[in-house]
Amino acid sequence: MSKALRIGVVGVGTIGKEHLRALGSVRNAELVGISDVSKEALKEVSKEFKVKNCYEDYHELLALDKLDAVSVCTPPFNHAVITCDAAAAGKHVLCEKPMAMSAKEAGKMVQACKKANVKLGICSARSRFDPEVETSRRYIADGKLGKVYYARVSSYRRRGRPGIDILVQSKWFINSAKAGGGALIDIGCYDIDVILYLLGSPQPEAVSAMTFRGIEDLPKLDVTFDVEEHSSSLVRFKDGPIALFETAWAANYDDTHEAIILGTKSGLRMHPFTYYTKMEEQQVAIKMELPELWGVNMRLLLTDFATACLEDKTPKTPGEDGLKVMQVINATYESAKLGREVKISEL
Repeated sequence: MSKALRIGVVGVGTIGKEHLRALGSVRNAELVGISDVSKEALKEVSKEFKVKNCYEDYHELLALDKLDAVSVCTPPFNHAVITCDAAAAGKHVLCEKPMAMSAKEAGKMVQACKKANVKLGICSARSRFDPEVETSRRYIADGKLGKVYYARVSSYRRRGRPGIDILVQSKWFINSAKAGGGALIDIGCYDIDVILYLLGSPQPEAVSAMTFRGIEDLPKLDVTFDVEEHSSSLVRFKDGPIALFETAWAANYDDTHEAIILGTKSGLRMHPFTYYTKMEEQQVAIKMELPELWGVNMRLLLTDFATACLEDKTPKTPGEDGLKVMQVINATYESAKLGREVKISEL
């Protein structure tokens, strides 16, 4: 393989353009082509990013001998088929979030990439590059918290429904047939991945959950809107703690992003990073100012993925962890629908 990973981008909408911008500053990756079903989008993006190889059919992109890998940046209902086709063509895959429409699809993606001996990275893991996340992981790994028994992540938007309040042109976000779900699968996937990463990738065992749709001030819509605006998921992990994930696209409450991890010795809050412990027989809260990496995570994600492909290493954002994220999401929706706890083995 060459010194730079030769990569193509499938899907050049909002998130695809983020990949293209980031690729411009990734030293060990080279953009060789793009694909999108929209002729207009291809024309616009090829001009903006000076791309010569442009295809409406992604199979033509995959057929390029000089292509090593693809970023899959389409809506999620296409992620599984494109990933499996790319693997069959011998190309590494970096797949945008959510990984798939279901845990079953995610499992097929992981197996297809294993069979083809290609790397699979998942973008729901981009928060792994945040200083707060890395610092928290180090504290936990070093035993500073003792035995971790509980985690809670709350991510609320006052009004942030894609297709309604933001990204109004992307109505597919609110259609379960195209998006797979609402707030949880869209933004909650990041929170689930962070907890998996912090705790050493434990296997989820069961989920008890509720979902809700019906926040007021909805405009008149001429499209399907059948996904949740709020979800709460209580997840049990094998031989590990319990984690609660509260996720809302729309809430009558402040915009909130809070994560806490509780252990038998100490605890921590991630935003801002605060370590709750005991010093000289006194209970103390030690705050730490960490750098902000907003806008940089995509470059770090792509750099790590390119390095993994070039050096035959496991990416920091592996498909196996993406599968576990999808298992929690899938079980959440099943639990909410059935009104009972759902075991991962039932999926």
